[in-house]
Amino acid sequence: MPAATSFYETDKAVSEYLLFHYGRSEDILPTGRGPLEALDFPRRCAELALRHPLEKGRALDLGCAVGRSACELSAYFEQTTGIDFSHSLIEAANQLKEGATLSGEIVEEGDLTRPITLELPANTRPEKLSFQQGDAMNLPAELGTFDFVLMANLIDRLPDPGDCLAKIHQRLNSQGILAITSPYTWMEEYAPKSKWLGGFLRDGKPVRAYRSLQEILSPNFDEIEALDLPFLIREHCRKNQYSVAHATLWRKR
Repeated sequence: MPAATSFYETDKAVSEYLLFHYGRSEDILPTGRGPLEALDFPRRCAELALRHPLEKGRALDLGCAVGRSACELSAYFEQTTGIDFSHSLIEAANQLKEGATLSGEIVEEGDLTRPITLELPANTRPEKLSFQQGDAMNLPAELGTFDFVLMANLIDRLPDPGDCLAKIHQRLNSQGILAITSPYTWMEEYAPKSKWLGGFLRDGKPVRAYRSLQEILSPNFDEIEALDLPFLIREHCRKNQYSVAHATLWRKR
């Protein structure tokens, strides 16, 4: 297993994702100062499903990590499935779904930490929600099709994002919506440069991921919206990483 992939099986990764998905605003910004619009990123990703008319039958959260977006989607859809490559992240998601309250430690300063507890958002409908381990690059046919597919901050962590996106239409019903968010942080730890969708020169001209998305998806989708979604990754009580994901929404023809 590549080191970049094996990281997602560590206790550190699970703890960081649980905080990112389920942490309270006072855990992320304890001073009350900072970019409040960047909080609750997984919830805002799920709310992309509400921006345009859409059947509320089945939803897929592909690359769901510990599952907050899938939990939020379960409030709107009759059936929501969350899939992630990491066994450890899916295990944590399933524990929460089954009613467990998970404990974690967050860094305050240096080696100092404090405990927090994390639980499902109140609007989750566990009976309409399932999680399973799986590979976004090789989804099983029996998974079926969906009215809404969310790929939140996933494409720049895939070994071949272009191949995944070229096939994703097979997972959507006619008039279904695909929502993609990404800060386009291309790294060779996850994909060779030959598979990056952007961030390089080709024949002396810059290649941008947004344009690549348009080229890959246009045979099967109509682009319906593009917007920015900021998010925060907490390092300690006085430091957060601030990023801005580019969100694009596509309706399958």
